[in-house]
Amino acid sequence: MHIDERREFKDIQEFIELLESEKVGWQIPSKLQIIATISTHNNFNEFIDNLKQYGFIIEKEFGKLLLISKMAHGEKIYFYSFFDDRNNVPLFLTVARKTDDIPETLFDYIRRSKDISNLWITPKVMKELKDKLIDNYSNLMITYFSAKRTPTTDIPAEYRPEVVRGIQYRGDDGKQALDEMEFYYGVLPKIIEFRLPNGVAFKIDNKGIITLIQGDFSNVFEIIEYVVGNMIKLRNAIGGSSYRIHRVGINNQFSNVIQTPWSVLLPSGMKFGEIPILRKFMEGEEWEFTLLEDLILKDKMFFSARLIDNNNCSVFDIITTANRVDIYPVEQINIGTYMRFYEFLVEIVDPLAVVG
Repeated sequence: MHIDERREFKDIQEFIELLESEKVGWQIPSKLQIIATISTHNNFNEFIDNLKQYGFIIEKEFGKLLLISKMAHGEKIYFYSFFDDRNNVPLFLTVARKTDDIPETLFDYIRRSKDISNLWITPKVMKELKDKLIDNYSNLMITYFSAKRTPTTDIPAEYRPEVVRGIQYRGDDGKQALDEMEFYYGVLPKIIEFRLPNGVAFKIDNKGIITLIQGDFSNVFEIIEYVVGNMIKLRNAIGGSSYRIHRVGINNQFSNVIQTPWSVLLPSGMKFGEIPILRKFMEGEEWEFTLLEDLILKDKMFFSARLIDNNNCSVFDIITTANRVDIYPVEQINIGTYMRFYEFLVEIVDPLAVVG
């Protein structure tokens, strides 16, 4: 992508206009990937400092648009990044291969940084997004989807609701097929490829990665806005939690730890018999948490534990009852860890889980 080095981009609309003009000039290749994230950075400078801390090189600055790089496989992998300070949302653009370069560079940074998280899309929001686009575009086509049914979900299924399922489907009738799969097999989408009547084609997955296959960028950024709007409440809840040490005694010789939690409500509830499943999945390869000091009280439907995030060693405490999970920070708040734990609760415990 060619950018005049004297140009500066101050807001997201200017950035979108750049992308559109470059696309018309064939400067942007097909299958451009847009990775949306959400952060606790207070300003653009904090974001730049965080990138440098995790080994990114700032190659060029164009106002709030950055050209950054990091080494992978013996070569530099380049990203463009734009910081949208309306909601403190960093966006990354790349043509690097998702299955290879992106995890080693960008997602490694997102996993380890305590101040940034991928813009995870819950199954409920993914379904709402799909339904919203169908309402807006009656001739919309879904040409590919991946969907999943988790072991403790209460989503209805006509056939064998006790079975854990993963489904991938490719075909021009994907819109009808997904409706059928949702009804008969109780699955919810994780990845969907859309083709709109206006010629726009893109793929979106639950990690907040949007791959533009063809067409303009306006629809893509409308979707990012929609997802961000759904995640702000979660980020604000996480930001409202705290951990502090209060010194007491005549000489302040004693310390009193004060933890303020954030909470997740479970409308479908959690049964006592599901706790072993919860513990098993929590420590599995996909989620990578380690449990310490856990306690189960069957008569009160009470489960508590201290968890470690194996990706970045963040520690937090949880206390669960049948319809609620309280998450208590330990030492430092980590938005990435907490967003992933919320993702775990939605995917494994209750797909209708909401921030309390």
